[in-house]
Order: sequence, then C-alpha cells, then structure tokens
Amino acid sequence: MTRTAKYASDDIEIDYTAETETDDYGVPGSPTWEVVKDSTIDVQSITILGVDVNVMSLPKDLRDAIHSMCDGLEFE
Repeated sequence: MTRTAKYASDDIEIDYTAETETDDYGVPGSPTWEVVKDSTIDVQSITILGVDVNVMSLPKDLRDAIHSMCDGLEFE
C-alpha cells in the first residue's frame, strides 16, 4: 500500500511517498501492522521559498539530506 508524508517548515515543503508491507510477531494469530519499506521512500515534490524545485536538479548530497528529512515523519 502506498503511504504519504509531508515535511513542512516556514521555508520548505516536501511530499514523500513510500510503500508498506505487513509485519507481525511471527506467531499464529498475532496482530499485524503496516511497516514502511525504507527502500521505497521517494520525494514526490519539493517547494523551497514558494518555488517548485526539481529534486533531480539538486546535488546528490542535498538530495540525500532532503531524503533524510522524512526520518520521524508519520506515513499515512
């Protein structure tokens, strides 16, 4: 299932998507929940100071930093 998350501050907004997979305790009858697969997290859009930015036009170090800004966000 695809989930979304948003990072927003005064100067920057970033929309992320990610895929989830079902996880459980590995015991028959245990509860299940959805877990974000880190390898599927993707930046869908970024706006800096009101300007839409093409993420791929940014230096790799900056793209990596933008990607890491989703740490701690709740994917819904």
